[in-house]
Parts: sequence; structure tokens; C-alpha cells
Amino acid sequence: MDLSNTLNARDLITLSDERGGHRVSAFLPVNRADAAGGRHRARVKNLLRDAEQALRADGVTATELVLAPARRLLDSPHRAEGSGDGLALFCAQGSLRQFWVPQRLPELVAVGDRFLVRPLLPLLGAAGHFYVLALNQDEIRLWRGSRHSMQQMALDGLPLAVWLTMPRRRAQVHAFVADRGGAGGRAVFHGIEDDQTPLVVQHFRRVDRALREVLQADDVPLLLAGVRSTQALYRQVNTHPGLIREGIDGNSRELNADQLHRLAWPLAEPILRAGETTAAAVYRELQGTGRTCADVATVHAAAEQGRIDTLFLRADAPAGATKVIRVYENPPTIDRSDAAAVATLRHGGTVHAVSRDRMPDRTPMAAILRY
Repeated sequence: MDLSNTLNARDLITLSDERGGHRVSAFLPVNRADAAGGRHRARVKNLLRDAEQALRADGVTATELVLAPARRLLDSPHRAEGSGDGLALFCAQGSLRQFWVPQRLPELVAVGDRFLVRPLLPLLGAAGHFYVLALNQDEIRLWRGSRHSMQQMALDGLPLAVWLTMPRRRAQVHAFVADRGGAGGRAVFHGIEDDQTPLVVQHFRRVDRALREVLQADDVPLLLAGVRSTQALYRQVNTHPGLIREGIDGNSRELNADQLHRLAWPLAEPILRAGETTAAAVYRELQGTGRTCADVATVHAAAEQGRIDTLFLRADAPAGATKVIRVYENPPTIDRSDAAAVATLRHGGTVHAVSRDRMPDRTPMAAILRY
């Protein structure tokens, strides 16, 4: 499962609600090339070994029953491979969920009677993803980007949508089938001359319809890359709600993934961070009115009571640099920021997991209160 396509507050609440027994949460930053070749599996095995040692230290004897689903996954290379900047595994006796995400996760493992979700909280905000639709005279490419990287999506494979190319002068038509992931794929059309403008616009309408099928209800930012005149024609027919006014001008075909990312992220980041930026300004305006709180214990209590409208959480790894952490309810070793975030989401609040320099206060947590 690709969590980056479906992650929302409900997903995190569901994971957090699963309590009891012995549970393992494992997180790993992954190089995309390593992920594609399955070379990350050795590092996952090391994390599982750390989890086994921690469970045994806590008196758990049936560690193999807890970790068996994850180990079976690693023994099936086609199931263990994926695409993303981070990998999260949630393992309990008889069950396993594997999530590839567009974010570099901390390398750590948590054992306890519940799952740890805090490393995934930034995915709800500016650590999310965006798309770049590269329009050139001889190809169309779709890229998916995050704060860390850019990946070209394959446009062949599953029959999600067919993108028809602009007819050549001999009225030849080419087609390819759009897919959600991978690399490669192109649609060829030739020249954008004044007398071909109606054909280009017609072609772009097809592309727009196919793009909406590929992205479905996804309203994350969409950037156009290409010469301005080509971008202008596409904007005439676009129906994607996340299309950004600014685009990347020039021949994007000459740009590799890293170069395209350096140009795209400054345009996508303000859109992804818009809610966070506005909320931080509101927090500062309300300071001293009784509508804000920055004390960890008080924030946690307010979250459980449903009083938090917006929670800011420092996004550094739980327990600092510790590679193995414990999340048991009895004794109460649960990280309060993790629990406060889930409680805020449960009551319909908003959570922004941000870096230290983006916190509106100097504390690990800060909240705007409903009352």
C-alpha cells in the first residue's frame, strides 16, 4: 500500500486505536535506487533484530509470532519492494502493514502495546507531495515530488486512462496508458504552430481528463513545466483544482530530476505550507488571551478534552536520537506529543508537525484552543 496516496487523519487514528498485545513500529529512510532493487531489506532486517532484542528484554518470549509477518514480507522480494523516500512497517501477531511515503523517516523502531504514528504526522502538511506536468513539443511527462525528491511516474501499465497524442499532419494518432507509479512513458506530439493551436487545445483537453483520472480526487499542487505559450494553452482547459499560477518556464526536457526539483519545490512549498503559516500567525496574535497553550502537560490534557483547534508539534524524532523506543500504556511511557496529536485529530483539530525553527513558540508543543 502506498500511504502517500491515501494518508489522512483517519488513517493515523485507526493505527493509534489498535492497542493491546505486542506491537512493533519500524521506520526507515530509503534511497529510491535501493528501494527499487530491494537493497533496503537488509536494513529492515536489522531493525527487526533490534525489535526482537527489545521485546525479549521486556519479557516477551513469543517474539517470532509478533515479527513473523514482517519476515515473511522480506522473504517475498516483489512484495517488499516499493517506491518512496521512507518506509514504515506496523507489525503485530498475524498482521502487517507496509507503507511507502514521500518523506525521509527517522531510522527507529518502537515496541509496545500500541503503534507509534508520530513520524508520519508531517505527511499531513508540507511534507506532502505535489505534481509537475512537463509539456514539451515531443513528450509529456508527469513527475511526483516531495520536499526531498522528484520521481517520474510511469505512463504505461494499468488501464487507468488513455492519453491521446495530438494528431500529426498525416492525422496519425498515438496513445499510451497512464499509470500511477514507476518511471518512463511518453506521449509524442509534434510542433505547436499557430495553425495547430486548436488541435493542441483539443489534445490538452484529453490530457486534462486523463490527468484527473490518474490523480483522482487529489487536489495537491500541480505545476506546469514548459515554454510559456504551451503552458498558457494548457491552462485554458485545465480542471485540476490544485494548479499553481506560476510555472517552470523553458524546456523541461533538459532538466534531470534534481534540477527540476530545485525549481519546483520553491513554488510548491508555500502552497503546501499555507495552512501552517496562517495558523502560526493566528497563534501569535492570540498569545496572552488565554486561547493559546504551550505547556506540554496542559496541551496533552486539552487535546484529550477536545479543546484544541490547531496543534503545532516539533517534528524531530521521538526520544531524540534513540534508535529503539518503547510505547507502553502501563507503565505510562507514551510520548505525550504523539498522544496529543492523535487526540487532536480525533476531535477534528488540525496538526502541523514542523521543524524547530517553524514552531510558533519555543516549546515542543503549542496549541490554539477552541475555548
